Amino acid sequence: MAKSFKKTLFLIMKRILLKRNGVTIHNNTTFSNITFLGTATIEPYNRLVGLPKISVGDNFYMNSGCHILGDISFGRDVMIGPKTIIWGRDHGKEIGIPMCNQPHNSQPIKIGNDVWVGANVTILKGVSISDGAIIGAGSVVIKDIPAFAIVAGNPAKIIKYRE
Repeated sequence: MAKSFKKTLFLIMKRILLKRNGVTIHNNTTFSNITFLGTATIEPYNRLVGLPKISVGDNFYMNSGCHILGDISFGRDVMIGPKTIIWGRDHGKEIGIPMCNQPHNSQPIKIGNDVWVGANVTILKGVSISDGAIIGAGSVVIKDIPAFAIVAGNPAKIIKYRE
């Protein structure tokens, strides 16, 4: 049996088992090293790679075209808009060594409960997004976001707080 056929069969079986637990992962989505702590819906054309793991809380929703990589934890009731990138690593920047040859620098990302991440957002390594925050479409998050803050821009800045 070809390796790619075995892998495809394994993913199909995994999706069936996850579906029984309330997790729907649509076609054309790749995923590895993920723990689901409740129900979740992952739309098509996503890539989720836990390095070492991704933890997903209950009632999670991810729209299509997202790319998630790193040591990432999502709380309950999180919504992720389309084409979002959550990236838990980057290359070093030492002078004298080509950047493509430098080791990856990784830091975990934590996203709290009841967080809404808009479309086309980029969240970089080491960031914590606190409970109830809203990240506006197209934002680049490079610093921690406090609870109930509404942020937007590049880099993301607090616009106001939820009332």
